[in-house]
Amino acid sequence: MITAGIDIGHESVNVVVLQEDGILGHATFVISGEVGAVARVVFEKTLSQLGIARGSIHRIFATGVGRENVALADGHRTQMLSHVRGAHRLVPGARTVIDIGAEGSRVMRCDTNGNLTNFALNDKCASGSGVFLETVAGMLDVPLPDIGGLSLRALRTVVLTSTCAVFAESEIVAEIHRGSSKEAILWGVNEAIVSRIAATSRRVGIEPDLVLTGGVARNAGVVQALREQLNVEVTVPEHPEIAGALGAAILARQPTGAR
Repeated sequence: MITAGIDIGHESVNVVVLQEDGILGHATFVISGEVGAVARVVFEKTLSQLGIARGSIHRIFATGVGRENVALADGHRTQMLSHVRGAHRLVPGARTVIDIGAEGSRVMRCDTNGNLTNFALNDKCASGSGVFLETVAGMLDVPLPDIGGLSLRALRTVVLTSTCAVFAESEIVAEIHRGSSKEAILWGVNEAIVSRIAATSRRVGIEPDLVLTGGVARNAGVVQALREQLNVEVTVPEHPEIAGALGAAILARQPTGAR
């Protein structure tokens, strides 16, 4: 049986095609246009690249913020359930999953079978999300993928006290005028992002293994700041951005499409 999962985020679409013995293929595309149309194009392009006919797909589940706009899907499931299932497949020991997306973050707990047991969201302010990192990258003229590595080279720490993205940007401007290094500012940004996530994590309760998913998981500075602030090891899958789509594909394999 072959199933597929489509994860519609604020800025990207992830597709995973799954068969009994593992992932057949996956793809990530930046969203540009109406969500439903984009999902169809991305899905069809992924199948074409894999050489798989549409009729070979037993069931398609969509997840993410735009999941209900994906007409080609046979059903949809929440981000929380999809992410814990996907993270648990990628890291079987996962018990706590932190997903950092473009517009917010979520902390989830699961049992030994990957069933969601508790969660909390932090989507009230962009200062705890990937969009904030994109803004900072533009302000400092630093490529987004380089933020993590540069931040780990900081010789001192810049402390950002604001919990609001707009005011945090003002603090960054002030630090630039003071002559603070890009490295120090970036480490301060990563620590600020993690402090909000850590507070949410403590409300849910942290149990190893802790797995970090989402595109921001590729930021080594965020990973290190999480290790330090939560005092726990953090595991990052090889492809952290596909956890939601993978989880949707896993759920689509179950006879009742488990919720």
